[in-house]
Amino acid sequence: MKVFRWLNIIWALLTLLCYLSPYVSPARFWPMAFFSLLFPGLFVGHLLFIITWAALRRYQVLLSLGCLLAGWPHVTGFVGLNFPPGSPEASITVKSFNAYGFRVSGGGQRYDTGTLEQVFPVNEEVDVLCFQEFPALKQDNPFVRHFQKQTGLPYAAYTPGGALALFSRYPIKQAQTHFFVKQFNGYQWADIVLPAGQTVRVFNLHLQSNGVSGMADEVAANGNLQEPQTWANIKGIAGRFRRASQRRALQAEEVAQAIRQSPYPSLVAGDFNALPQSYAYRTVSAGLSDAFREAGTGLGTTYGGRIPALRIDYVLHSRHWRALGFQVKKEHLSDHYSVTARLQLE
Repeated sequence: MKVFRWLNIIWALLTLLCYLSPYVSPARFWPMAFFSLLFPGLFVGHLLFIITWAALRRYQVLLSLGCLLAGWPHVTGFVGLNFPPGSPEASITVKSFNAYGFRVSGGGQRYDTGTLEQVFPVNEEVDVLCFQEFPALKQDNPFVRHFQKQTGLPYAAYTPGGALALFSRYPIKQAQTHFFVKQFNGYQWADIVLPAGQTVRVFNLHLQSNGVSGMADEVAANGNLQEPQTWANIKGIAGRFRRASQRRALQAEEVAQAIRQSPYPSLVAGDFNALPQSYAYRTVSAGLSDAFREAGTGLGTTYGGRIPALRIDYVLHSRHWRALGFQVKKEHLSDHYSVTARLQLE
């Protein structure tokens, strides 16, 4: 029991560092970004500690219980505990999806009716659809035209070079796209006029990817700590994560400034490539509410790769909105799941 007790103390200290990580920019001290990745494992560990100590009727149960209660906002960022109300008529539905270029198993890309029906089922009603890693297709491409006709989203803010695309059921008054310096990643915004006449600004963003999925899969599948190649891969993963977290911090600060300058009620959707415990998430979400925290139920995992329990895709909103529902849907054309939020303008 002595070893178990010390393990619980170490677990609590790691949890404290995890809770502090959103407040430290990786551009200044990157190792803190690593602790933001630990929360899913720390959460499960604390549950096991609580169950064990409670079964033994030991007061040590208070340590893990206190850790979870002290970090309750982090818990609700990982697990949705809501029971959404019914859908009123005056609501808007926003869907965000990292399409991964519509890649299919076995390699290559596919732009056909089957792809369209997987991404956007006929019975799905969405008012604004935000894509990241959208394929490099011209707006007059037959697939794009068919997509807009099929979905009933005739208006678009679109970059012909791919990457970001926003489709809307309602007119777009103006739109802009910004790419980060020397980066594929960026953000766009579109001012959309709703049926009642209100104008809202929707942001679609894609922050820097860690770029470690392939190496992480190799380590998970074939890693041997006695082999030099395994350690070389681990070193490579750490280096890529350091560079990505630093870039992501600066990108998040730029996006946050653009959101603050919005003259309209704002919605923010996209692939942050960062957990809710990260500096990037905290920076972008400052002054905003998270639709999943308000209306989500169950695990919020949005990444379908080997690394489990990662919530890195979001829909956020300004104080002018109220979230009524939130859904995470597994897609078969990407390593990300789509996220859909139903909101009401108050």
